[in-house]
Amino acid sequence: MQVAVQLRIWLIAAAVTAVLVWLLAGVLTPFLIGMTIAYALDPLCDRLEAHGIGRTLATVIVLGGFVLVATVVLVLAVPLIWSQVTDLISRAPQIADNLDARIQPLWDRLRAHMTDTMVTRVDAAVDVWSRGVLTWLAANLRSVAEGSIALFNVVSTLLIAPLVAFYMLRDWDRMIAIVRARIPRHVVDPISDTVREINDVLAAWLRGVLSLAGVLMVFYAAGLSLLGVPYGLLIGLVAGAIAFIPYLGPIVGGVPAMVAAFVHFDSAIMWAATFGVFALGQILEGNVLTPWLVGRSVNLHEVWTIFAVMAGGALLGLTGVLIAIPVAAAVGVIVRRLDQRYLASRLYDPEGNAADSGAPDPPSAAGRAD
Repeated sequence: MQVAVQLRIWLIAAAVTAVLVWLLAGVLTPFLIGMTIAYALDPLCDRLEAHGIGRTLATVIVLGGFVLVATVVLVLAVPLIWSQVTDLISRAPQIADNLDARIQPLWDRLRAHMTDTMVTRVDAAVDVWSRGVLTWLAANLRSVAEGSIALFNVVSTLLIAPLVAFYMLRDWDRMIAIVRARIPRHVVDPISDTVREINDVLAAWLRGVLSLAGVLMVFYAAGLSLLGVPYGLLIGLVAGAIAFIPYLGPIVGGVPAMVAAFVHFDSAIMWAATFGVFALGQILEGNVLTPWLVGRSVNLHEVWTIFAVMAGGALLGLTGVLIAIPVAAAVGVIVRRLDQRYLASRLYDPEGNAADSGAPDPPSAAGRAD
C-alpha cells in the first residue's frame, strides 16, 4: 500500500512538472542555457576544488574564462554573420531571379517532352518556389531580426543565462546532495545508479557533440569561404552548429550551398567542389570525428536522437529542442534497465531457463544496435 501511494505521488509530481514546462516553455530558454553551461563546466570546478580552491572562487574562474572566450568569439563572428544575413535579406528577390534564369533553359528542354497540363502545373510550382519562397523567407527574417520580442529574448538570454549558470555552478554539488537526501530510502541506491548512468551518457554525448560541432563549423565555413560560395560563412556555421541532429546538418547546409553555388558559379567544377565540401565533411564525421569525439558508448541511437529533437521542437519549440537530448538519454537508460529486469524476471521466462541458456541480451530500442 505504501509503495502504491509513493508511486502515485511521484506520477502526480511528474505530471505537474510536465504541465509547468509546457506552460512556461516560452520563458525557460535562458534558464535551460544557464543550466547547460553549469552542467558542462561543473567538472572543471570540481578539479579546481580538488586543488584546494574554494567553490565560489572556482566558479568565478571557470565561468569567467568561459564568458571571456564566448565574448571574443561573438565579437569576431557576429559582425561577419550579421553582414551576411542582412545582405541575404536584401538580395533575396535578386537571388530568386538569378535562380529562375538558371533553371529556365533546363525547363525549356524538358517541357518539349511534356503535355500541356503537366507544363502548366510545373510552371506554377516553379514560379511559387523560385519567387514566393525566398521572398517569404526574407520577409520573415527581417521581421524576426527587427522585432522587439526577438531583441528582448536575445538580451534576456545574454543577461540571465550567465547569472543562472553562476548560481547553479556554485551550488551544483549542494543541490545534488539535497535531491539525493529526499529520495525514498528503499530505492535510493537503484535510483542513484540510474541517474549516474544517465549522467555518464549525457556528459559523454555533450562533450563529444560540442567538439564535433566546433570542428564541423570551422571545416564547412572555411571550405565554402575558400571556394568563394556566397554566404559560405553563414551556411557553414549553421550546418556545423546543428551537427547534434544526425544527417540534418549536411541537408540544411548542403542544399543552400548548392543553390548559392549554382547561381553564382558558371563552372560545373565549382558545383562539384561545393558538393565535395559536404561529402568530405560527412566522411570525416562518420569515420573519424564521431568515433573519436563522441564514441560508441554513448548509447544514443541516431534515429532516437532525430525523433527526440523533432518531437521536442513540435511540443515545446526551442525549449523542447534544448531538453530533447537529456530526456532522450534518461528514457534510453531507463528503458535499458527495465529491459534487463524484464529479461531476468519470471514474466519473461517462468521456468528460469534464460539465465542458463547463454543467449545474448537483445539490444534495447533506445540504445545503439552496434
